[in-house]
Order: sequence, then structure tokens, then C-alpha cells
Amino acid sequence: METDINKVLRSVLSTGKVFIGTKQTIYAVKNGKAQVVVVSSNCPDKTLDEIKSVPVVRFPESGIEMGIACGKPFPITAMAVEEPGDSDILSFGSNE
Repeated sequence: METDINKVLRSVLSTGKVFIGTKQTIYAVKNGKAQVVVVSSNCPDKTLDEIKSVPVVRFPESGIEMGIACGKPFPITAMAVEEPGDSDILSFGSNE
């Protein structure tokens, strides 16, 4: 699944609309903009509590690896997807 999620993340970043970062993700969830949220394995519990109203995709590695998978030069612990674009990211989400 890891390879699939990496491919899906790259697809959603290039064809969809996302909010990157914890603050942006919480903003998107609270304002009803997020369809699904992707979190790294080291996402803080406090953040998880604030985003539990939308489906969550768990990235199996840390924020550093999630940042690399997204092609970014910084760690990403949370990312909200507003529009999935050509990706099938919505099929990875699960309500917790």
C-alpha cells in the first residue's frame, strides 16, 4: 500500500487542491473545505482530535517521509484535501 499512497499523494498535489500543514488542515476542516485529511504516523493526538469530523488517511511513516513523498523539502504531518483532482485519495479515507 505504501507505494500506492505515495503515488496518490503526488497525484492529488499535482491535480487537486490541498492545504498543507497542521494549521491549514485544521482551518480547512473547521470551515468545511476538507473532504479527507492525510496525517503522518507522528501526527500529534491534539491535531487528530481536531480533525476527527472528516475521513482520515494514515500515512505509514513520519512527517519527514510524507514531505519527501509529496516532493516537498520540509516535513508534513497533516494535509487536507479540498479537491482530489485525478487521484483516488478519497478511497483511502476512513472515519475513526
